[in-house]
Amino acid sequence: MTSFVERLEQACEANRSLVCVGLDVDPERMPVPDALEFNKGIIDATQDLVCAYKPNLAFYEALGLPGLRALEGTIEYVRAHAPGVVILGDAKRGDIEISAAAYARAMFRVWEFDAVTVNAWGGKDGLQPFLEYPGHGVFVWCRGSNPGSGDLQDLLVNTPHGIVPLYRHLARSAAEWNEHGNLALVMGATYPEQLSEVRQLCPGMPLLIPGVGAQGGGLDAAVRSGTDPRGRLAIFNSSRGIIYASSGSDFGAAARVAARKLRDSINQVLEAEGKGWS
Repeated sequence: MTSFVERLEQACEANRSLVCVGLDVDPERMPVPDALEFNKGIIDATQDLVCAYKPNLAFYEALGLPGLRALEGTIEYVRAHAPGVVILGDAKRGDIEISAAAYARAMFRVWEFDAVTVNAWGGKDGLQPFLEYPGHGVFVWCRGSNPGSGDLQDLLVNTPHGIVPLYRHLARSAAEWNEHGNLALVMGATYPEQLSEVRQLCPGMPLLIPGVGAQGGGLDAAVRSGTDPRGRLAIFNSSRGIIYASSGSDFGAAARVAARKLRDSINQVLEAEGKGWS
């Protein structure tokens, strides 16, 4: 079985891209009324520029059953038209025991996501059912890109390694829990110092890095801080900055321009660091 990390690396290498496009369907912003039609336009325009698509389940659930059908159709469309691209379900699920097992089964067996985002508030017990699918990635929300994330994630806690911020303790714990090699972390681009700290603690784990688009995170610092020593194992998510680059009928073409700009900007940083694509 191909591991999740290998699958992610292959997707990045194929398109020479560390770009993840967030498919956050919003009826108030989409230039077409149908969510699936909108996603197809985005996918058609960007499939050779990205390594991953990230449907945020909140937006589909908010549309009721039509939204869930659009999500189902989106996954099928990616599989058919961009089979090498990773599909990351942004669900941030978190629970324990049989509830966590049901969430894991839903994400990986029913929806068939390649990876999923999770909350680790319940500790390892809540993550274990997800980790038992070794071919799938499990991205733990570690340090958010939003200003309020520090309310809890920056709290100092007493650990065997001294008094450290909670996000750092979580990152170290995740590295210890990663027996199947499929654990990863979500780290906001808006806090590059914390991003750098976590990369040093978890040198071999993939990082999903949101916040480089509409949230204003500095791209150069995020690329230098978030990638591994080879310039890999980090994917940079942009949602609104790409999919809503235009509110008109040219939304697909505009999304392509925005995705290409982000990919090329990331690759320029990698080239400058001597870590470009072979």
